[in-house]
Amino acid sequence: MDKSLLMLTDARAAQLAKGLANLKVADPLQMLCDEAAADVARLTTGYMLDPLSVQRFIRALAMYQAYMRAQVPTPADVKGDHESASKELSEIAQGKRPNLPKAATSPVRTNGGRWGSNCKVTGRIPGQI
Repeated sequence: MDKSLLMLTDARAAQLAKGLANLKVADPLQMLCDEAAADVARLTTGYMLDPLSVQRFIRALAMYQAYMRAQVPTPADVKGDHESASKELSEIAQGKRPNLPKAATSPVRTNGGRWGSNCKVTGRIPGQI
């Protein structure tokens, strides 16, 4: 997720950027977005979610981490969004959302019971005609 989707005002972005300077990375807001995206992907693996829901989850996690790591007072709406998203993601990960469609998985390929001692390599092998 691109950090521009955090929907921060210029003043808030500057406040967080100043507070996140202690992380000593080139783009701390983008790093937090990437970490949040990884968490959301891990917690929703196996389920199909619409892109807007995924974006909302990532935004909620990233914004909360930004305020926490910047050591800036976290607004109530950011806390509420984080709590809501964390609860929902936890329930998805635990399989408590039967209304979510499962992601299609590719079947595991097996040898289909074709075992045996017959030669599986053809060609000019001594002892075979």
